[in-house]
Amino acid sequence: MRHVLVVQLARLGDLAQSKRLILSLAAEPETTVHLCLDVSLAALAGAIYPPAVIHGIACHGASGTPPSLDLLARQCAELAALRCERVYFLNASPLSYTLSSLFAPETVRGYVRDRGQDRRDPWIRLASRLLRRRQATPLNLVDFWAWLHPSPIAPELVNPPARSAGSGRVGVVLAGREARRSLPPEILAGMVQAVFRARGGPRLVCLGSREQRPLARRLARLLPPKTAERLEDATGATALGDLPEALLGLDLLLTPDTGLLHLAAHLGVPVLAFFLASARCFETGPYGLGHRVWQADLPCSPCLESAPCPKDIACLALFAHKGPLALLAGAFEAEWPRDLLGCVSALDALGATCAVVDGRERRARERLGLRLALGEHLGLSLEGEGSRQAAGSLYEETDWMLPAEKG
Repeated sequence: MRHVLVVQLARLGDLAQSKRLILSLAAEPETTVHLCLDVSLAALAGAIYPPAVIHGIACHGASGTPPSLDLLARQCAELAALRCERVYFLNASPLSYTLSSLFAPETVRGYVRDRGQDRRDPWIRLASRLLRRRQATPLNLVDFWAWLHPSPIAPELVNPPARSAGSGRVGVVLAGREARRSLPPEILAGMVQAVFRARGGPRLVCLGSREQRPLARRLARLLPPKTAERLEDATGATALGDLPEALLGLDLLLTPDTGLLHLAAHLGVPVLAFFLASARCFETGPYGLGHRVWQADLPCSPCLESAPCPKDIACLALFAHKGPLALLAGAFEAEWPRDLLGCVSALDALGATCAVVDGRERRARERLGLRLALGEHLGLSLEGEGSRQAAGSLYEETDWMLPAEKG
């Protein structure tokens, strides 16, 4: 029996987005997959990846306190003792690089500290170069990690096609970890009301942390009385390990770019996602078929969500426009805002993408050209048209340098 280890030290969304790589490793004959992550996510990881052996470490610490270095050292020694044939480090954090130094560099893929020097896998270098071109990013994060494997499983095997549970329940994620990726209740209420009308008055379930309860109360006050009567506040009521069960009973999840979005896609729960200017659905959109996304595509996007917005977060107004809201409610409205894209989730040989069905994407030809070139680099045959000039962005002069010999 061979052993391989995946080290994913980020949060819930990244855990779910590591799925294609983890399933590809699990598909190898006589292979045991070990997954190392922060202990707070261990129970949830066991539910998402039942074939994997879960190793929870004191990575982030509790309540904002730093982890115990003695405890971390003991846990990492146990990981090193596994003698894994391959180890995948998926994060570029200082802790990730430090932990990678416990393993023989030739066994590590992704990010590794080799003889005191931090270096990245050739695939990571190439793909990261494209991810930096965020207006034209051709690669979903799930596939960014998956292609560390020489032959990842087919994209359609990662997540089930999205299907309604038939429960008459719609989940509403109130906010993400970053405020600039979320809609304020004043705008979210319009989308919720449109979905409520289109679906004949379903039960609405507010999902989020305990700290988001004030947002749930504000949302209820902004909805018409008959809609507010059907609103259930479940914020803070579900532990991480219980989230899959809570999501499985939904007909639809209305959400910004959050960990719950990716967990819902993992379960085959239909997602209606809204991406403001700081997030790109072509990078982190829902993986699988049957999902929809509204993407803000202003000239200033993508922006840095941690910096003040000089345009007073102009992308928010796009989600209150009468055209998209009418469409969401099941009516037809000829007017569509110029800077909003209506997308559906799609798959090809490379992985996941979003197909634009409403609006016009500003950098479509460049993005598709990069995707075609990337597919060609990986030996895939992709269909479509794009700017072939974009292929020059795949490589830099340093890619042709011979690797340094190891003494």
